[in-house]
Amino acid sequence: MNESDSSQPRRTSWPATGRIVTGILLVVLGAIWLIAQFMGHWVVGDFWPFFLVLGGLIFYAFFFMRTEKPAGYEGMLFPGTYLIVLGLLFLLMNLIGWHSMRYAWPTFVFGVALSLGAMHLFGRREPERRHADLLPAIKILAVISAMLYLVAIGGFYLWPVALIIIGLAIIVGGLLKK
Repeated sequence: MNESDSSQPRRTSWPATGRIVTGILLVVLGAIWLIAQFMGHWVVGDFWPFFLVLGGLIFYAFFFMRTEKPAGYEGMLFPGTYLIVLGLLFLLMNLIGWHSMRYAWPTFVFGVALSLGAMHLFGRREPERRHADLLPAIKILAVISAMLYLVAIGGFYLWPVALIIIGLAIIVGGLLKK
């Protein structure tokens, strides 16, 4: 087979735009880190969660820059979303105090639900290839995280109300399917 055969698509290991964006992100990251060293440790100390957010955005950039996405490529969105959620949570804890984590820890579970939701939302558009099987997991994790938030804030008296709302939602969902 001849290398100049035009019938075969040209495959590159990494698109040029991906390399350029990665290079720019590394230069920006290095510049921020260098400036932080000259200004004092406090800049990095309080805002290190932005590095997690930046890592998540890199996953999103790789996903959306690729025009032809192979099967399973939406898996790039899971770590991207989870890194963004963790980065924002940790940034909030740095700003308001880590003692507040006793109320915010259910965000770890909710972050998984959001990550699966991103995979479902931005996944393949063909009905047979869309991740409809993710919906039950997303719903279960969202309910679990909501219940954990109630536990975290000490809202034990709200459990009966939560059960009533969940039960009504299931009934209405069942009636709408008929």
